[in-house]
Parts: sequence; structure tokens; C-alpha cells
Amino acid sequence: RQTLNCIRCGACMNHCPVYTRIGGHAYGTVYPGPIGKIVTPHMLGLDTTRDLPTASSMCGACGEVCPVKIPIPALLRRLREEAVRPPAAEPQHMRGQGAKYSRKEAMIWKAWRKLNTSPALYRAAMYAGTRFRGLMPSNIGPWTEHRSAPRPAARTLHELAHEHLGDER
Repeated sequence: RQTLNCIRCGACMNHCPVYTRIGGHAYGTVYPGPIGKIVTPHMLGLDTTRDLPTASSMCGACGEVCPVKIPIPALLRRLREEAVRPPAAEPQHMRGQGAKYSRKEAMIWKAWRKLNTSPALYRAAMYAGTRFRGLMPSNIGPWTEHRSAPRPAARTLHELAHEHLGDER
């Protein structure tokens, strides 16, 4: 209901770091920007627009500059919570479906972030991944119940670039 007060001035879009980087066409909807991330899920349903509320840095700039004081960050936060909470009445068709928070997943994401922000760790992991790919189990959880598990490439991109470019790098 609070989003209906929007006067479409564009202040939230002008101050949104995500919108200024990706533009309006990336939203794929009629209403772009921070206000569109709230309006569109209410119009089309959260099941089809689940990713829109997550396309935000949650910096709060949009809420600060809004002339009609729409609490955009708070509304985005609420939509994010609704998006990860599966409806109680809807049965889960596949084990593991949904986006329930778990400590295990949080630890995995923390390790992923550490790995991908350290070039040395990343190279070591890619080296180990290609060397020990035969040890990778074929069933890696609910995801592989319906599709085959991905296999790492025989050589890393770093190795291919080094082979192709040699000492030119």
C-alpha cells in the first residue's frame, strides 16, 4: 500500500547503485529501479519475480531520497524474507526445494567468498579440482536427482591461457 504513494520522480533510481550500473532494461518489467522491485512482485506475483527484491545492495539511499518517504529498504527486506520462505500450504515437490537458511550453507558461502577473493587460493582449488575430479561423487544431493552432476574441465582457464599466451601475459 505504501508504494501507491510513489509519484514516479525517479529519485530512488538516480541514487540506486544497482540501477545506475545495470540500467532499466535488465529488470525486464515495466517498473524499473528500487520502486519497481517492490511494485512488480505485487503485480505479477513473487513466484515469477523472486529475483527482483534481491537485486539491491540495501544501502538505503533510495529510502533517504524518496520525497514521499516510502520505506523502500524495509519493503525490499520484507519481500526478500517472503521470497525465501516457502508457502506453508504448498507441498515441496523435490527434497531440498526452497531457500531455507542453514548454518552449513552460510559456512559454504563464507568459504566460497574467501576462495574467490584470493587468487592464490582460487588457483590452488582449481588445480585440486581438476586433478581429483575422478573422486567427485555422481550424486551430490537433491540437485542431481533430476540432472547429471557437472564435471570440472580437464585443464583450468589459467592453464589454457598460459599455454596459449605463454610469456606474453
